[in-house]
Amino acid sequence: MKRRLAGSAVAGLVAASLLVTACSSDADGGDDGAAAPIEGAGGAGETGEDPTPEEPAGDPTPEDDGIDRPEIRVADDLEMVFEEPETDDPVERAIILDSQRQLEAVYEVVTNHEPENESISFYTQGNALLREMGLIDIFLEERSASAGRMFYFDWGVEILDRESALVTFCRDYSEIYTKDFATGEVIEEADGEALPTRYVNRVELGDNGVWQTHEKEAEVDSPRC
Repeated sequence: MKRRLAGSAVAGLVAASLLVTACSSDADGGDDGAAAPIEGAGGAGETGEDPTPEEPAGDPTPEDDGIDRPEIRVADDLEMVFEEPETDDPVERAIILDSQRQLEAVYEVVTNHEPENESISFYTQGNALLREMGLIDIFLEERSASAGRMFYFDWGVEILDRESALVTFCRDYSEIYTKDFATGEVIEEADGEALPTRYVNRVELGDNGVWQTHEKEAEVDSPRC
């Protein structure tokens, strides 16, 4: 069962309802094609003839940048696997790594039911934060959680300016199932035939030195994955 919504001004919150059934409705950013398009995302991840934009600000060693980050602990029964980015550019790697941490921060709360955790707001702001909190509220109300294995792949970065960029990636959630948080009972089995979802996220460099996710757009059953 895949839940789909028509477009609306509150898509950032309502789209989260698509994600409750993680195995078939894409539990983290799911079917929110109804969300308003992200500015500048028309050709994200695609080669064009536009001149190369100005290199953004960023730390040259993103893996060890000295930022005091909150610890993230996703529940043991959810495995989040991230394909190694092909880029060696330090700024692009910093952007991708912070985008991965943003995803982990969301699922830390989804799998542990600890909404007071500060990691989400550390990596998420703007419309994306509203959307993620809407997703979390649904999991908490239904007392459910995601489990299984998620695979994130095909990472790409398009620099917009010194403090903003678009991040593209795909997610395979065909091994994700939904469970009752309290009992562990499987609520809905994984959909082994589920096709990947492609994401385009807009990130901005925050005052804390972190590339924070501000907007999210998703293409469910994407042929580009």
